[in-house]
Amino acid sequence: MIAPVSSRLRDSFTSRYRRQLFSVVSVVLLITTLTSGCSRSAYRLRADRDVFHIYQEKQAEEAYTIPPLPGVQVDPRSRFYDPSPADCPALPEPQPTLSSYQLPDLASAPGMTAAEASLSDFTAGQVEAIPTPQGQPRAEIASPSDQVPLAETETNPAETSEAETSTAAPGITSEQRLADLIRQQAAEDDALQSADLPGPPSAGTPQDLTAMDGESKEAESSDEADDDEADEDSDLRIVPIPLQYWQELPTSCLPRMMEFDSVQQEFQRTVPEMGAAEMLSMRSDAPRLTLPMIAELATINQRQLQTQKERLFRNALALTTQRYDYVLRPTIRGNGTGLDYTHARINSASSSGLLVPTETAVTKTTATAGQFLAGFANDVVLTFNGPNGFAANVSSDLLFEFQQTIFQRDVVFEDLTQAERNVIYEARDLIRFQRSLFVDLATEYYRLLLTYRAIEISSQDYFSNLRAFREGRERFRQEDKNTTLVQVDQFEQNALSSRSSLVRACNALESDLDTLKLEIGLPPEMPINLDLSELEALTASDQLTVARQLVMRTLRSLRETDRRGDQADGGVIDTEAMVNGASAVVSHLQDSLQIRAKVDPAARLQQVQQEIDLLAAKLKLLESRLICDIKADQLQQIEADPRFQLSAPIAFERTRELAGDLLVQAQRAIRFRRLQNRMQPDAGGDSQQLQAMGRRIRQAIAQLKQMEDTWDQSDPREQLQRIEQMVQMAVDLGQQAEALVQQATAEVLPADSAELQAVVQQAVEQTLELADRIESSSISSLGQTDPDQQEAMLLALYQRLDLANARGDLADQRRQIKLAADDLKSILDVRVSQRLSANRILSDPLDTSADGNVTRLSLALDTPLNRRIERNVYRATLIDYDQARRNLIQDEDEIKFAVREDLRQLRLRRNQYEISVARAALAYQRVVSTRMQLKLNIGNVVARDFLESQQAFTSALNSVAADHILFILDRIELFNDTESIRLNAWGYWQQGQGESLSLPPLPDFYDANPNPYGRIPEFLHYSDEVRQNH
Repeated sequence: MIAPVSSRLRDSFTSRYRRQLFSVVSVVLLITTLTSGCSRSAYRLRADRDVFHIYQEKQAEEAYTIPPLPGVQVDPRSRFYDPSPADCPALPEPQPTLSSYQLPDLASAPGMTAAEASLSDFTAGQVEAIPTPQGQPRAEIASPSDQVPLAETETNPAETSEAETSTAAPGITSEQRLADLIRQQAAEDDALQSADLPGPPSAGTPQDLTAMDGESKEAESSDEADDDEADEDSDLRIVPIPLQYWQELPTSCLPRMMEFDSVQQEFQRTVPEMGAAEMLSMRSDAPRLTLPMIAELATINQRQLQTQKERLFRNALALTTQRYDYVLRPTIRGNGTGLDYTHARINSASSSGLLVPTETAVTKTTATAGQFLAGFANDVVLTFNGPNGFAANVSSDLLFEFQQTIFQRDVVFEDLTQAERNVIYEARDLIRFQRSLFVDLATEYYRLLLTYRAIEISSQDYFSNLRAFREGRERFRQEDKNTTLVQVDQFEQNALSSRSSLVRACNALESDLDTLKLEIGLPPEMPINLDLSELEALTASDQLTVARQLVMRTLRSLRETDRRGDQADGGVIDTEAMVNGASAVVSHLQDSLQIRAKVDPAARLQQVQQEIDLLAAKLKLLESRLICDIKADQLQQIEADPRFQLSAPIAFERTRELAGDLLVQAQRAIRFRRLQNRMQPDAGGDSQQLQAMGRRIRQAIAQLKQMEDTWDQSDPREQLQRIEQMVQMAVDLGQQAEALVQQATAEVLPADSAELQAVVQQAVEQTLELADRIESSSISSLGQTDPDQQEAMLLALYQRLDLANARGDLADQRRQIKLAADDLKSILDVRVSQRLSANRILSDPLDTSADGNVTRLSLALDTPLNRRIERNVYRATLIDYDQARRNLIQDEDEIKFAVREDLRQLRLRRNQYEISVARAALAYQRVVSTRMQLKLNIGNVVARDFLESQQAFTSALNSVAADHILFILDRIELFNDTESIRLNAWGYWQQGQGESLSLPPLPDFYDANPNPYGRIPEFLHYSDEVRQNH
């Protein structure tokens, strides 16, 4: 009876335990499935989120110096962007390809609207969007659409891109189109006629600064505007460059030259039938980049910048690891369970067993440098078919342990402390790198602009020397006694040297463009170009400064002439010299205003322009009056002197020339009176009377022209037969011209010479007053106010991020002294542990005899009997601290030296710029003078004089451009050395293109650096020595 009951009870227990076993196994499998880990993306996103929170925290701590920090996410427009899944990236195509990357849409491109500039939710480029003390730079240069070059108005590159694209055949580059056109034209035209005289160079040459004043004696049309004379010298017409010389230039150089309006004009003179759209298609069709676009491209493609971002990100990741030690966390390993099934057969008896070990533990480093550990272990042992049948045993251990070090707390904190500070260091390095990157990009950009400028100047220098060579060669062929073969060879050698310089400049440009591509992360094979709007603005500014210099030089000469006239005996003044000087001043003032209007279209110059035009018309009238008086006096003296007997042909020439000069004087008088009536309506003057006089003057000019044509078309025999008749016609025409002059000048010029001197004196005084009013500013337009040197050095010492890192390094080395000193002490650790154990037999769950409870308190002391290694480490840390302190002092000295050197360089650049401007003005006058003297064969001027003057002018123009651009670069370097650059979202400094030297105001040091030696975590219980140093 008992046996069956016992058997049924055993079967019941066995069945129940098997169900429990099944449940345990099922739970273990479920736990294993659920705790196998999250997805890759979940881990990545958690890491990014933790790093983002650290960035926000550090930026809040150092809000004055650290802007919002970028992540490591790659811009979708970047070459580095991988469209494959981030957590399972695909390997790229192994076969290399060319031109696989296209220039993306850029937010900083000219004309980009705010909506187009927004890039969805991508904010990795937000670099410096914090308010910081800023200086007050001058107004920015006008937008590209407002910038106009000196010579002619050039079409905005952004507006002409469509025209270029539409006229370009697919697959054909601009170099090929230009080369084909030149070859086609060269095949059609065997040669062009050689010119009589070379014309003045276009933009970039002296004729850009002031036009040569000449007079046209041809009849004008019937309307009022025809009485306004064109200030051109018809004898100095610009001769086209033959196509064969264009063909000699490299095809890669021609599109770069065609970027400039002056070169396009030269080419259009050669091929006049070419339309504007076809001319624009000859330019390079590569994308045109501005400095903001270059900075944005570098922000999304620059390799070193991405590496810097990743270094910061890695340090932030390391900090999350260190911070995780101070939260209650599961241990790295030992959290899990397992199954161990065993089947054994011994002595013909078999037994089976299942072991289910389970353990878990959590740990934490406390704010006092203690280590807390809590662990739980549970083992379930199930035995099947054992001697006693089925048996089960469950043993559990619960452990609580705390260990506290007494003397080495700061040592325990050091990993977290350094990790916290490393994030700040790397953030400062990143911001400093971005600002330095902008400086490097600006340097590359402006040096490229300088190379472009050299190409334009070298092109015009080549054209000018080429014309001089062809003119000299033609004169030599015509057996001009003043032109020798040696001079022709000199001209040719100079033309070849100019072409060589031009080709070298084009080659240097291509090399520099490739260097820029590598710097910003673009593939070298990608064609790019620069938007030359800023170069045009700089050129116009330089030309304005040179024009002002010409005004000042001519003004000084005029004042000297005026002073000599005042000191002359009897009050006799050199009226001719004074009128010529005043005319030159007014001409330069007109050029200066014209350039100023292009540099600053918003300037109100209409009233001043009208005053200058009226004064210029008056001076031209006076000049004509003096010329006519001199020629009339000379003619009367010769006729009255019995020693001279004028031949009829000479008398005809003299009379005809005087009649033409009188008619020019009458024309100028009419023009002056019309301008006077427009500006001074109350001054009197009948417009109908002026129109009638204008018609009579034009009729007289037509008669003079007809008489000259009749004389020129007659053969010598016919001229001798008709000489008396022609002389009489010239005398009659001269008398008619005198009557017209008297009628036209009756109200504006006195007939008496003494009264005329008073009018001349009044005109000179008006010129001086007007020049003083218009050109009252300094010659140099560069920043005139130098920053205070002491404040600039202090500003740099207060704000430099690398110096802040150096101070932090010094504090780190000081903390290492404390840590090394702690290692010299005894090591005293206190450990407390509590273990709770339980062992249960499932067949008798009420049995608790196996329960255990163990409490342990231990103290471990390591005495400092052998601290030789620690002693040496301690001594080395003292040396390291001294070295770090010296490095800090050296960094401060180097920063102060850099600021002082920047200010010296800026003063030097400004001084050199003023000298270069003076050289350019003087060289211009020299070129004009030697060219005219060489043309007229006067003054013992030879070809070498003209060549030297042309070379001096070219060198001066290059120096003006170079000194201006170098001043801008030195200014950027000064702001970078004082840490005053603040970048926008795409790595561009908006005040970088200014010329003002106004630095931000000097802040209080502790406002700019609230924690000069850096922060340490607030919740940790550092020693007093460490805490007081931070």
